[in-house]
Amino acid sequence: MRKAVIPILLALSLAALPLSAQDNKKKSIDLEQEFFQLPDSVTNEWLDNAPMPKKARINDYWIVGVHGGVSLQHGFFNPPRQVSFYLNKPVYGFSITRFATMMNSFPNLGMEVGFQHNYEGYQFKEYEVDGRKYRQDIDGAYQAYLEVPEAFIVTHGHIDMGQYVKMNVKVGMFGGYRMNITREGPYVDPAIVHEFQASDNRWTYGIQGGLGFGLMFDPIEIHLGVQVKWGWSPFYKPDTYSPYYYRFAYPLDGAVTLGVYYQLTKRRGHSRTALRRLARDYMEQEREQKQQ
Repeated sequence: MRKAVIPILLALSLAALPLSAQDNKKKSIDLEQEFFQLPDSVTNEWLDNAPMPKKARINDYWIVGVHGGVSLQHGFFNPPRQVSFYLNKPVYGFSITRFATMMNSFPNLGMEVGFQHNYEGYQFKEYEVDGRKYRQDIDGAYQAYLEVPEAFIVTHGHIDMGQYVKMNVKVGMFGGYRMNITREGPYVDPAIVHEFQASDNRWTYGIQGGLGFGLMFDPIEIHLGVQVKWGWSPFYKPDTYSPYYYRFAYPLDGAVTLGVYYQLTKRRGHSRTALRRLARDYMEQEREQKQQ
């Protein structure tokens, strides 16, 4: 009897092997279908002919616009003088900006090139000594302002705070030509009130920077900003008043401007809302392609 049981058990085991292998194969096929297998509609021919989505960089676009505002004149003097700010207007100009992903790592930078009508100048404060009021002057003038058309090129950085608001930061260089001058004061020579002298420097240049914020209503942007300019070309030659004691006078100015800009190319923001919108558009395109 024992000899008969052993062959029976052996036969049952051999019969169960194909069933077990079939179950394992079925489970493996289900696993592949769930995680690894492509849909039936995605064939080799479809992959060969499928249109690949064009790579679009974020914040890679052009804007062009105009701006206007007011200018605040100041000056840096050596030996020191008591100087105060004073207002001039109008300041106006235009610029074109190219935003790009620099070195494939910085998507928030751009280059801005433009032109503007601006001013330079100085005004001396009135002070009192022993009950008497005094005011420093240059050639009898205690105030002077110059009309300056200038060109500039700046690096334009921005930080998008959302879909509609961004912060702007600018730093760069400017250069211009001092066209007209007006001197005011009780002792100024009438012959030089509106005339440049041989000792005056006509060319101006230096560095400028600015801060501000922008409102974006694609394709229109509105920018409000404050800029500061430090001129490296003095108002007059250092040895004008003495060949032994050099005197320096450099412009230091500010401006408040409001600008309106138009997006020449489509802006792709990097806010969460924009990214969700791009992802949704991409999924809809994929769904339409599958249905076709």
